[in-house]
Amino acid sequence: MRILYPHEVVNDRRRAVDLQAYPLSRAYLESHRDVLTGRSYVLEAGREWYEIWVPQNPADWSGPKLVFRDISERPTFWMDLDDTIVNGDCYWLKPEPGKDDLLWLALAVANSSFIEKFYDCRFNNKLYAGRRRFITQYVEQFPIPDPDAALSRRIVGRAKRLFERLAESDDAELEAELDAMVWQSFGLSVEKV
Repeated sequence: MRILYPHEVVNDRRRAVDLQAYPLSRAYLESHRDVLTGRSYVLEAGREWYEIWVPQNPADWSGPKLVFRDISERPTFWMDLDDTIVNGDCYWLKPEPGKDDLLWLALAVANSSFIEKFYDCRFNNKLYAGRRRFITQYVEQFPIPDPDAALSRRIVGRAKRLFERLAESDDAELEAELDAMVWQSFGLSVEKV
């Protein structure tokens, strides 16, 4: 499989590729030029007519990442271990090298009933039909318990086990156990809130 991606990273800066260097890609994009130039917001931002509005760094597509939907009624975070290219209506987080367990801890917290309560108290921002926005300015404020704490390490282990089990079927008991552990990691219990 090949991907036509009109951006590249040079000297740590993202820029549009020079279409002159890619005649087949240029021909394909030219065949859709009318539609692409109809995106006035791209042109008004000083971009090339063939650019993607929110470019990504293709080097970040590989390796584990925590993916989440922009708009969702409930937190919907999942672990990608398959080098997936993430759709434009989602965001993702990548760990620093050697810190994959932080993603698993963040996954457990982000999908918990704790984070729903935290979100509603902290941001008080719901859209139509009770949906929430999970954008960077909110998600970056989600608390994470001390990753070196024994309970955090157990949460990581349970999150990995749940991930493996969900490939076959739901496990409501393990989900509830993990949810309670997240509350406990912040010194709280579901019943007290």
